[in-house]
Amino acid sequence: MPDVTPTYTMPKAALLRWLADPGIALPEDLRSRLLATFLPSIASLVMGAAAMLAIEVAAAIRHPGPVFLGLLAADAGLLVLRVGLFLYLHRAIGRGGRVPTDLLLASSLLWAGLVGLSTVLCFVSGDALLQILAPLTMMGIVSGIVTRNYGAPRLAVAMAALCDLPLKTVLPIHRADAWYLIGTLLGLLFMVAIRSTVMRLNHGYVQVLLAKRESHRQATHDHLTGLSNRTGLMEDLAGRLPREADALALLYLDLDGFKAVNDRFGHAAGDALLVQVAGRIRAAIPEEWRAARLGGDEFVILACGARVREAAVVAARLIEAVKVPYELGPDGFGVGIGLSIGIGWAMPGMGPEALLAEADAALYRAKADGKGRYATTPEPRAAATRVGWA
Repeated sequence: MPDVTPTYTMPKAALLRWLADPGIALPEDLRSRLLATFLPSIASLVMGAAAMLAIEVAAAIRHPGPVFLGLLAADAGLLVLRVGLFLYLHRAIGRGGRVPTDLLLASSLLWAGLVGLSTVLCFVSGDALLQILAPLTMMGIVSGIVTRNYGAPRLAVAMAALCDLPLKTVLPIHRADAWYLIGTLLGLLFMVAIRSTVMRLNHGYVQVLLAKRESHRQATHDHLTGLSNRTGLMEDLAGRLPREADALALLYLDLDGFKAVNDRFGHAAGDALLVQVAGRIRAAIPEEWRAARLGGDEFVILACGARVREAAVVAARLIEAVKVPYELGPDGFGVGIGLSIGIGWAMPGMGPEALLAEADAALYRAKADGKGRYATTPEPRAAATRVGWA
């Protein structure tokens, strides 16, 4: 089964983008996976917010007035906003679209700031209960931030600092005692320790992602040509067919005369020939199309996107490209092969194996008609008559 991860987009705002950046060069798909760590479950989101809300409710009851009532209203309103944003993002994930992260990160920073403010107000209230419970709750929240947001060390440190440093900054001022600067210093040292911790967690997670990515690449790609293999092709088809069934085609390619080359010059020469054929296939197809090697001398091309209706044109171009003689071996001896192609068109409700069978049947007709040519199944009528396609 494919390992599907929603496509999270980096924030557009410069500061948020800097905070979300892991600080190391990574492929875009891994950046998206790191961003995925910022989206909590709705249970963890509510539980984290509820912990400080409980302290604010107690403060508003014990010290009724605009300060704690306003703080409680702001925190409750932000929770409603974050839950609504959470539900919106999950709908975007369900639609398979790109998931924006600006509001998610901005609301997380705002919440961390409110946690820090609430802790300060509870402490300066002089209420012994609040002076104990608020810092304890805040430290629990900080531990959750560290273990949750290691995908972006800068963001984790920023949120932890917004929660923790306000109290340790206000302490020497509120007490009018320079000895409390020790607490401020310890707060700064705590941030250094948090940064070290999240950097280690981030490094470990990135290594896991890289290993998983390489393992997936090896499982879905042909080791000889670097093209997708059958597993990779079927995985891609399974993801595309439900959404793009009216705009997909498969080109099933079979080399004519390859067995004779393999038998005459050996498997090493045959492998070298397959590598060169793969290179010509890559060069001849549109960039958004995907080529795969099924095994032996059989290749498949997944035609998709705006140029899918050019399948027959590309097939003719492939036949001409592949039949140009090849130079193999240290002596550069030349060999020639041909190419036959079957084109199968996807239809709504069709599965990957059925589409592959359609293209295979068309390939059989092309070979029966004399090889070195292509044959196609009928295009879907609605798609063939779309304006703008030849």
